[in-house]
Amino acid sequence: MNKSEIPSAIISYSWDSEVHKTWVREIATRLRLNGVDIKLDQWHVKPGQSLTQFMEKEIVECDYVIIICTPNYYKKSLNRQGGVGYEQQIISGHIAAGVSREKFIPVVRGGEFEPGLACAIPPHFSGIFAIDMRNEDAIDDSIELLLRNIYGESVHVVPEIGEKPNWKELEKEFKSLRLPTIDLDEYELLSGLAQHHRTPNTFYMPNENDRQVLNEGNFVKLMFNIKIDEDPSDPENDGFFCERMWVMVTGRNGPYYTGVLSSFPMTSDEKGSLSIDDEVIFLPEHVIDIE
Repeated sequence: MNKSEIPSAIISYSWDSEVHKTWVREIATRLRLNGVDIKLDQWHVKPGQSLTQFMEKEIVECDYVIIICTPNYYKKSLNRQGGVGYEQQIISGHIAAGVSREKFIPVVRGGEFEPGLACAIPPHFSGIFAIDMRNEDAIDDSIELLLRNIYGESVHVVPEIGEKPNWKELEKEFKSLRLPTIDLDEYELLSGLAQHHRTPNTFYMPNENDRQVLNEGNFVKLMFNIKIDEDPSDPENDGFFCERMWVMVTGRNGPYYTGVLSSFPMTSDEKGSLSIDDEVIFLPEHVIDIE
C-alpha cells in the first residue's frame, strides 16, 4: 500500500495492570503487522513527554480510535479520572461536534456489555456495536473483525437483489407436486414421525428443527413401502416390501422437499417402479435420519 492508503488508529485504554498493558501492546503489534499504523503510548511517548498532548493530537489526526473497554476504564471514563477521563472528554467533544461515531471502535476486553457493576462500555458508547475480545480462544476472529472494520470490508457480502417472484408459476409448480402413492407409483413413503410416536424409546427421529431446514445436497434416509409381486409360498410376502434408503435433497417447494434416490433398491430386479436417481417427493415427517 502507498503511505497515503495506510489507515491509522490510536488505542485508548486504562493502565489496569502490567498484564493488561502487555495484552494491549500485543494487540497493537498484530494490527501493525496487518498494515494498520497504530499509535500507542507505550511506543510513542518517551519519559518527560506529555501523555495528554499525545492523546489529544492522535485522536484528532488518526482515522480510528480503538477503545479497549474494561470495568476500570468505564469507571475512570464516567468519573473523568486521569488520562482516560481526559481522553473521554476529547472523544465526547468530537462526537458532539459531529465527528462520525464510526471513527470510534469499542473493544470489550473484560466485564459486561450491560449497565451494572461490571459494565465495561462508557455511556456515550451504549448501543454501539462493540467487538468482543473477552474470549482468548476466539481472539483471531475478533481481530479479523476489527481489521475488516478498519479496512471497510464486511465479513458477509450482501447478496444481489433477485427478480420478483412469479407467484402464478410458483403456485402452478406447487400444485403439481404430490406424494407418491401405491396405486399411481407402486410405492409410498412411511411416516417416520408416526413410527416415532408409536415407539419413542426405540425409534430414532431427528428433531423437527433439523428436518425443517434441510439444504440442497443434504442426504436423508426415508422409509419406502414398495409394492412387489405376491408369492403364495412365502407367508411373509404380503405384496409389499419396506426398505430404508438414502435420498439427496435437491430443493424445496412449500412444505415439500424434492430429492433424488441415491440408494439402489433391493426390489429393482423385481419391479421397475423405483430405481436409483429417480425423483422423490417427501415431507419433513418422512425423514428418519440425516447425514
